[in-house]
Parts: sequence; structure tokens; C-alpha cells
Amino acid sequence: MIILLIALFAILAFVANMMITNRGIRIVTTVIMFVGLIASVAGVAANMNSHYGMKEVTTTTKKQIYTAGTASQGFGLLLYQGVGTNGAENVYVYRATDNAKKTTVAKPNLKTSSRMSNISGNKAYKITKTTRYVYKNATMRLMFGIGGNNHQLKNKHVVYQVPSTWVALTTTQAKSLQSKMTPKTDAEKQALAQQQAQLAALAKTDPDKAAQLQVAAVKKALNIK
Repeated sequence: MIILLIALFAILAFVANMMITNRGIRIVTTVIMFVGLIASVAGVAANMNSHYGMKEVTTTTKKQIYTAGTASQGFGLLLYQGVGTNGAENVYVYRATDNAKKTTVAKPNLKTSSRMSNISGNKAYKITKTTRYVYKNATMRLMFGIGGNNHQLKNKHVVYQVPSTWVALTTTQAKSLQSKMTPKTDAEKQALAQQQAQLAALAKTDPDKAAQLQVAAVKKALNIK
């Protein structure tokens, strides 16, 4: 609509300047048309640069995520790795469903930030807070909506909530985990077998406690505080 108004004001200004013989009326009409033209162009610029006529709408979604490891591990695993020159943002790896065969790799972008937080319970979640620009009303959408910028993304903030039955590891830590936890002597092998038997028995009566003990062992092996 605003493009039509710009064209209309430009045409009317030209017609008024060329066709109206009365000098006073011609000047007044031409000035009015030019004012309308300038206001319309300014409106387009304000809409493009400052989202004039729009408001911010924020929505929050909460989805359960599932371990990036195997079910036999007995504890949840969230993988991450810093990206970029300063490593300020991370790529996160998890499963979107309990029976997903492939992991989901969540990559950051210029409008997305992310972090991790600890929660109680035994389930992990991905909390996504999304802010978009939408037109304030139908009139503004009619005027400026030709640009297709309704529901334009402003920013997105993601929080990965990790319970005590889960552990968050960098991909480098995950690769070194097996070698660090593999027993090297007969005594260590015997101790590990006893621990695994105890964990298997505990998992039948208190799976959360068994998972927490495994998480503690992983953190100790990797020197994670």
C-alpha cells in the first residue's frame, strides 16, 4: 500500500505542477503532494530501519531433550563445543526424541544465544525464548506489509536445562572419556566390575541415584567441578 501511495503522491505532484494554471493553488497542491511523498518515503525508511508500525512479541517453548549417548550408559549426556574465534557460543548435540537414531546438532547464529543451567529432577529440557517483530494492527500491516517482514526474527535465546542425572561434556571430553575410565590394572578391573554390579542393582531400585553416581564418576575422571 505504501508503494502505491508514494507513486500516487509523485504522480499528483507532477500533474498539479503541470496542469493547474492558478499559481497559488498549484504551489499549495504541489507542496501538499511533496509533503505526502516525503512522509511516505520516511515511513518506509522508518519501517525498514526501526520497525516503525511494529511491536515485539515474545514466545517461549519448552521441549524435553534426550541423551546424545546410548541408553546403556544409564545417565543423560549433553554434548557441546565452542565455535567462533572467541568460543562465546556453542554447538549443542542431543536427541530430539527418545527413539531418535540420529542426534540433533543445534548450531548458533548471529541472532541466537544459548547457555546451560542446572535443574532438579531427572529430565532435560530445551527452553527457547523467541522475539519477533509483528505489525501492531491490520492498518500498519496493510501499509508496510508488502516487504514481507511480518514476524521477522529479532533474537532467540536458548537455555539447556540439565538435571543431576545428566552431564554436559565438550566433544573433546567425550572422546577422552573412555580412555580415562578404562581400568589399567587387574585391581582396577576388579574394582570396576564390582562398581558396575552395584550400579546395576541400584538402577533397579533407584535409577536416579545410580545415574548421579555415574555422573559423579565421569566428572571425577575428567576433573570437572
